[in-house]
Amino acid sequence: MFENLSIASLMNRTLINIKIDREEHPELDEIYMVARQMMTREGGWPNNVFLTPDLKPFYAGGTYAADESYGRPAFPRLLEWIQYVWTTQEKDIRETADKVAESMKPFLVYAPESADKGDIAKQSQQLFSLMKEHYDERSGGFFQAPKFPHECFLSFLLGYHERAGSSEALDMVTRSLQKMASGGMYDQVACGFHRYAVDKEWYVPHFEKMLYNQAQLARLYTDAAQLSGNPWLADVAKSILDFTSGPLTDGNGAFYSGIDAETDGVEGAYYAWTAEELQTLLAPEEVQFFTLFYALADIPQFPGHKHTDGQVIIARKPLDIAAAEQDMPYVQLAGMSAQIMNKLLEARNKRKAPRLDDKIIVSWNGLMIDAFAHAGKVFNRPAYVERAAKAAHFLLEHALDNNGELKRVLAGGRAQLDATLEDYAYLIKGLISLWRADPKDSWLDAAKALMAQAGEIFGDTAGGYFYTRQSEQLLARIKSGTDSAMPNANAVMLHNMIDLFEITKDKSWRTVAERLADYFLSGNKRLLTESATVAHAALRLISPLPLAGGAGGGNSPLYPPASGGNIKTKNVVAVRAALFPTAAKPGDKCELVVTLDIKEGWHVNANPAGVEFLIPTQVEVQGKGIEIAGIIYPEPTRKADAEGGMLPVYQGRVNIAVQLKLPAKGKKRPSLKAMVRFQPCSGTTCHKVEDVSIVIPA
Repeated sequence: MFENLSIASLMNRTLINIKIDREEHPELDEIYMVARQMMTREGGWPNNVFLTPDLKPFYAGGTYAADESYGRPAFPRLLEWIQYVWTTQEKDIRETADKVAESMKPFLVYAPESADKGDIAKQSQQLFSLMKEHYDERSGGFFQAPKFPHECFLSFLLGYHERAGSSEALDMVTRSLQKMASGGMYDQVACGFHRYAVDKEWYVPHFEKMLYNQAQLARLYTDAAQLSGNPWLADVAKSILDFTSGPLTDGNGAFYSGIDAETDGVEGAYYAWTAEELQTLLAPEEVQFFTLFYALADIPQFPGHKHTDGQVIIARKPLDIAAAEQDMPYVQLAGMSAQIMNKLLEARNKRKAPRLDDKIIVSWNGLMIDAFAHAGKVFNRPAYVERAAKAAHFLLEHALDNNGELKRVLAGGRAQLDATLEDYAYLIKGLISLWRADPKDSWLDAAKALMAQAGEIFGDTAGGYFYTRQSEQLLARIKSGTDSAMPNANAVMLHNMIDLFEITKDKSWRTVAERLADYFLSGNKRLLTESATVAHAALRLISPLPLAGGAGGGNSPLYPPASGGNIKTKNVVAVRAALFPTAAKPGDKCELVVTLDIKEGWHVNANPAGVEFLIPTQVEVQGKGIEIAGIIYPEPTRKADAEGGMLPVYQGRVNIAVQLKLPAKGKKRPSLKAMVRFQPCSGTTCHKVEDVSIVIPA
């Protein structure tokens, strides 16, 4: 409409027109989206809001056209009406705007419903039940079309699996990720994910590719691969990172914001294929392979866009499942598929590409640094860690102003716009993950400095953080615990505090973490799905971390201590073992968790031990007919040795999870025996290697 000269002229005569880039100003987007939702009971973009001169909303809507369509008045007529009522009823409009602005504040500034301390375990169980209600058992994911990845939901479920021993939660995640990567939302040719699917089967995407999706999904696929042992999920994680290393990476190492959906106004034109094209490009045996494992899905008409010729490529089934059904090694199927997709990519690269959004947004870069660093550690790929480090170096050098305060956007060669809480939280998250993969003091020092700065700028003495800085121009200083397309910034700061406590053993970090969690959970009788990241982070305060590693809190009602006297004490290390779920039946998948409580001032060697002659901590489980799917050792801390090196060790409370499948035969599960080997050491001495066996009766 803005290209229509007569409408543009009318807009300029009747209004002061301000177009907001919501990526640059997420706080304004959130404020005025709440306004529209309150006035119209709907949301979405574009978001057209009409304001008084003091920026208070009095009318809002979405898509308008030059004539009457979409069930809305013609835009010129609407503008004329707005001008008429403003000139004739200004007092009434201002009164309406005052009421709307005041009623918006409870939705923008979170305050506890009561002083009652939140029950994290109970609320998390309720949230898990709610997610099960909305989970799509056939196609994975949640809700109906359009289908969004809901990364925050999936991340919560992985955390719930880790701490509650829920194999169902892990299955929900892995099935969702498998289905996503099988559909057209995943770019089968060049990898990377589009933003969402327009259908419930994940077949046809909205073709835009955003950095924040790549970052969150890369982290999810990495974690799911680590927990499930699924090689295809690991390959998808790596493919996202390899894709991001290409068109979305700046020459200085930072990451661009995204790639448009359109080419010359045609949605998906760059990504569409016809059967005739494929037959021309591929050899007959390649066409046969493609037809067996892949298919083409129709692309629907997108309102307001020219329709593209062609269809989108989808996989008929997740590749690991397809390989098993064809009695083919997965690596063979993956290799053959890659050869064909590389040939198609070579052809596609000759097309005109969609526009690249080369803004560098600090918060999104923080998420991507986290994804690269974490994957580099999990998959033992130093190049990923180096990629994360290069981006972090760039941001720490160029995204801070002369006062050392963080900016949000780097564009046109300069840093601009004050950072929001999101920018601080996500960058700190990335720096912490980078330290875990590359334990240099500089990364941890930078994270701590940014934490201190964020507290000064955004901290609220009443509890939690404000999302925005103090400003008289904003209708409200946003303070929220709810997620959007990205995790909530207060929740990410909660994760950061817990990470810093685990790394430094400084109890003050845990104290402020508990205070923040209490603020956003207190009085909540039900925890909405929009607060999944708060729940995920809070779980870390009440339960051990059997799969993710690190020191946990005390005993959890979600993850109770072992019963039946299964505790053995050996000098400075107390060992216990417990089966989760405790009522596991024949044929079930379950986890046996071995917990080591290590006396302060002592440690045991990590697994792997880091030095060849040291004895790593080891766990073995025996039982008639059981299958061991994997043993997950926690992430170590680093301790200086006598020669100035850094040894990986376990300190405090350590949880080692053994993933089991019980035999299907029999009326009850067999008895299990956990055998634990470790060597306790202090700063000056080491005890002999100790072996502990714990029997868990049938």
